Amino acid sequence: MPGKENIDSFNNVVKEYYPALVFFAEKTINDPFAAQEIVQDVFVRLWERKHDFNNDSNIRNYLYLSTRNSCLNYLRDTKRRAQREKQIIPLSPVSEEDITNNIILSEIWRDIDQAINTLPEQCRKVIKMAFDEGKDTGEIASSLGITESTVRNQKARGLSILRKILSDKAMTLLISLI
Repeated sequence: MPGKENIDSFNNVVKEYYPALVFFAEKTINDPFAAQEIVQDVFVRLWERKHDFNNDSNIRNYLYLSTRNSCLNYLRDTKRRAQREKQIIPLSPVSEEDITNNIILSEIWRDIDQAINTLPEQCRKVIKMAFDEGKDTGEIASSLGITESTVRNQKARGLSILRKILSDKAMTLLISLI
C-alpha cells in the first residue's frame, strides 16, 4: 500500500497539472468532457507506474506526452467510429506545431492558475469568479454579498498583483479571458 507521503506527492502533482492538461487536451480534441476523461486516465496510468512523484521534469514530460498520445488516439478512434457509422465528421489533423503551441498555452494557463491561488482570499474569489465562471461584476457582487465597487476594486487589486507575478504573455492571456 502506498505511503501517505507518496499519496500527498501524487495529489500535489494532480493539483498542479490537471487544469493545464485538460486545457491542452481540449485544445487538441475540441471536446471538454473527453478531455477530462483523457487526463484522468493519464493520471491513473501515472499512479500505476510511478512510485516517486517528486521528479517534476520527468513527470511533466510524461504527463504531456501521455496526454498528447491519448488525444491522438481519441481522434483516430473517433474518426474510425464515424467511418463505421458512415457519418462524416470533419476531423482536422493536429499538427506538431499546434500541439507545441497548445503545450505552451497550457503551461501559461498553469502559471496563471498558480498565481491566482497566491492572491489574498477576497481578490482570489473575485478573479476566479470572473475568470473561471465568466461572471460579470454584478453577478460577483450578488454572489459574494458585496458592492459592485468592491468587486471592481478587488479585481483591480488582483490584476495589479498578478501583473507583478506573471510574464507579459500570461498576463495578456489572463486579461483577454477576463
